[in-house]
Amino acid sequence: MTRYQLQHSLKEHIADGVLHVLGVAAAIAGVTGLIVWAALTAPGTHIWPLAIYSVGLVASFSFSAAYNLTLHAPTRAILRRFDHAAIYLLIAGTYTPMALIGIGGTAGWALTLAAWGLAGIGMVMKLGFIHRWEGFGFALYLAQGWLGVIAIWPLIQSLPLSALILIVVGGLVYTAGTIFYHVERIPFSRAIWHFHVLAGAAVHYAAVILIAAAR
Repeated sequence: MTRYQLQHSLKEHIADGVLHVLGVAAAIAGVTGLIVWAALTAPGTHIWPLAIYSVGLVASFSFSAAYNLTLHAPTRAILRRFDHAAIYLLIAGTYTPMALIGIGGTAGWALTLAAWGLAGIGMVMKLGFIHRWEGFGFALYLAQGWLGVIAIWPLIQSLPLSALILIVVGGLVYTAGTIFYHVERIPFSRAIWHFHVLAGAAVHYAAVILIAAAR
């Protein structure tokens, strides 16, 4: 077997692994509860945007866990493509209920289609050309993540203030975490980065619940 050589200490790898396992478990539990709640209490039109969000969240966390925990180098190389591509899926999936349930109408669809358009570009790039345009890929993550800025007025008009605050806070948490992703000399940098991902996702999960409950 071609074994992957750890780039960090074993303790750092274990800490990162624990966070990934907890993240996948929390994501599965969270989206299961969300869909059951929606099926029992929310309008039928809420279910499919929430289902898309749920798939994006679980897929992103699962691919990240599989990639970061795998030590078989050839398999890891393949999983890396899906891990990086799934981040675009997570971002677009998160925008879907925020835009379609929260904003609705033409503005909601425009924001959703823009998010998925950027996701499509990013996923093709990461799946097919992962070793090229890394700087552009990172910039695209940020651009897609903060895409809501262009729809700030519809968001302010349509969303509960608490949900709007959580969306911004979650975005800031994700963005702050990228510092630790890029500065690898910081001890436990990858674990800290992935902690920011979990925290940002948790904050956005709360925002999605508030948006769905308000409609």
